[in-house]
Amino acid sequence: MTPWLRRNGHRIFHPLAGADVATLAAVLRQGGGVGPLHLHRVATAVGAAAIRAPLDLLERRMVERLAGQGRAAGPPPLFILGHWRSGTTHLLNLLAQDERFTAPDPLAVGLPWGFLSLNAFWRSRLEEWLPPDRIIDAMPVDPTSPQEDELALGLMQPLSYYHGIFFPRHLHRAFRQGVLFEGCRPEAVALWRRRMTHYLTKMQIYAGGQRLLIKNPAHTPKLAELLALCPNAVFVHIHRDPYEVFSSTRRMLLTLLREFSLQAYDPQAVGGLVLELYPAMMARFDRDRALLPPGRLVEIRYDRFVADPLETLAEVYGGLGLGPFGPVKPYMERYLAGVCEYRRARHELEDPDRRAVRRRWAFAFDRWRY
Repeated sequence: MTPWLRRNGHRIFHPLAGADVATLAAVLRQGGGVGPLHLHRVATAVGAAAIRAPLDLLERRMVERLAGQGRAAGPPPLFILGHWRSGTTHLLNLLAQDERFTAPDPLAVGLPWGFLSLNAFWRSRLEEWLPPDRIIDAMPVDPTSPQEDELALGLMQPLSYYHGIFFPRHLHRAFRQGVLFEGCRPEAVALWRRRMTHYLTKMQIYAGGQRLLIKNPAHTPKLAELLALCPNAVFVHIHRDPYEVFSSTRRMLLTLLREFSLQAYDPQAVGGLVLELYPAMMARFDRDRALLPPGRLVEIRYDRFVADPLETLAEVYGGLGLGPFGPVKPYMERYLAGVCEYRRARHELEDPDRRAVRRRWAFAFDRWRY
């Protein structure tokens, strides 16, 4: 049996199966209950957390020891920022063709507490449980596919928008807290910092001295936090036509809710959430980008990136001092040839939605001349 078989119309697998006991206890307590059809998924997650607990503790001690030996050293990480559905994944996949970079893979985000200790036998068995695609679109997933780190962080502590997907009675609150740290207790933010530091340390050990490649739309308003943890980090920010961003993000969130919510939810609440979040994210981003000296941030347009990806990436490499682009260009050309048949979905908006996007996201139309 694979995790993608269904019982009573619901997936047996749930991402919370990778969480630790403390995180599970916190999010279940705060979540407001679990629907009867999903109790088996929560029971599986609790059982998995209890079984893994001693092994995860051993891995935490191993990470502390290796970090103390200097095994977590490496170049400053490269963070990919931008609103959901702005092209961050396409950018990640292309940059990951450079063997000088290491991004989290599916097991590193799905089992953030224990992925370093997996031997070949268990890794191969767990890889059989991976979905065939990203669920939100037709992009394939394999054991080496680069992933964003937000799920890993959500399985290590409660501040993550994923907990709004899992427990949508608190959809708005979870997104405002997980993305903006709005209304959060100081100790909750401090825990997020510790877990982020721990995860980056683990990933740097995993990378073996290579540059970390971290993509996460939820990091876009967290520049100051990222700089406090990684003072020399470099950033690339990608933006896209606001109408496409809104419609595609709304569709993405509805798909995630359908697959992973543990409660009933109101689909109509999603559009309003997307509309309110983007201006708030960019206001934080603009506030904090002043902390960056020249040569640490490059911004690119999605439409130009898709039209001329190699030229755009050459500018990213030059602008951020990532090293010579010529040696990696053939690998990126090969990747692009392999995905040339992929067709991006078009999302038509009704007139009321278009007017709302134009009004609420006027900053994006004006700033980037869309």
